[in-house]
Amino acid sequence: MYKNIILGGLVCALFSFSSCKPKVADAEEAPLGAGMIRMSLSSVGMPVTIDIPDTEKTHYGIETLPSGDVHVYVNKGFNILINVSGMDMARKKKDIAGNDVDKFQSWVSQDSSGVVYKTQMVNEEYHFYAIVKKGDKTFYVQEQSQGSDGNVTNFNQAQAQAMYEAAKTITPVAPKAKA
Repeated sequence: MYKNIILGGLVCALFSFSSCKPKVADAEEAPLGAGMIRMSLSSVGMPVTIDIPDTEKTHYGIETLPSGDVHVYVNKGFNILINVSGMDMARKKKDIAGNDVDKFQSWVSQDSSGVVYKTQMVNEEYHFYAIVKKGDKTFYVQEQSQGSDGNVTNFNQAQAQAMYEAAKTITPVAPKAKA
């Protein structure tokens, strides 16, 4: 008799512990790529994570700009802006192709969530634009050519592609369960 009560109590306890787990964001976070770390942007008011190049022993930062964009940078080769508003893809592509100053050259890659493209002003430059949709959240991400130090960086194709791939890792963080 006591064994049945104890066994029943253990089963109930197991069910109650499993139901207390905090809810996970819409999709499980993917494993980290080589040389990447997962960074939380919650400290600047954006409850998401993003995979960025490892920041150990390197210059990096996260800041909120007056425009509302969140600026994430690692050295000079990784410099992105994230916002919760932006242009739809068709409008952005039209804007890119019609730029009279930074002349559009070609689409390097494109998929349903964004583009990597080449332009030429003085030098050949590569850029990206991504629309990342996760559940009911949408984020607009692009490179930031001007760094926090005021210097302008022209990204090469590998850098633009790496920033685009990092943008796709943005994952909303579920609110912490109250104890």
